[in-house]
Amino acid sequence: MRKIRSAIWSIIVLLLISTGSGQAAQILAMPTADAVQAGSLQLDYAYHRGRHTVRLELGLHPQFSAAVQQEIGGKLSAAVKAVLAEETEEWPALALGGEFSAGRQDLYAVLSKQLGAPHVRGHLAWGLGRYSRGMAGVTVMLNPVKVSDVPTTSLFLEYDGIGLSGGLQAQFSPELGVDLGVALGRGLSAGIHYRLDF
Repeated sequence: MRKIRSAIWSIIVLLLISTGSGQAAQILAMPTADAVQAGSLQLDYAYHRGRHTVRLELGLHPQFSAAVQQEIGGKLSAAVKAVLAEETEEWPALALGGEFSAGRQDLYAVLSKQLGAPHVRGHLAWGLGRYSRGMAGVTVMLNPVKVSDVPTTSLFLEYDGIGLSGGLQAQFSPELGVDLGVALGRGLSAGIHYRLDF
């Protein structure tokens, strides 16, 4: 198992090194250094690793958001994220965040950066609690422009501190996005995101 974990980390790090301005990205299970737009309310549902989760996130400021999250049949938690540095051509975006529930705090720092190839973006997260093993992800945008009834689509690959997962993200409109993927050894993953601006 240790060799497999080392191999996964090596592949992701090589992708991040070999492959800059940023494009907003959302990975299925790991955080990114992107903030929810100020004045927006985002509702997310995810099924990942056998767990159903509903999340409601509010963009309070261009660099700060707060959320409440309920794991169905499990814990209720609150979350915050602050973007400390915006992404530039030379430097990645940096955000700090945390998830807080009864008796547990999961804190993290995350970097997000467009990599050398156009439409390729990488993310690295590390912290305490569920983030203590580190997380990494890559998104590759397949068609950056929505044509007719075809949504913009991206491929994603991530290591969420437990295992590897990957799949497809489709953005049908600025408000509506869907994820469909596979968590290795755990079956299908799916998500839906709806944003309301006010």
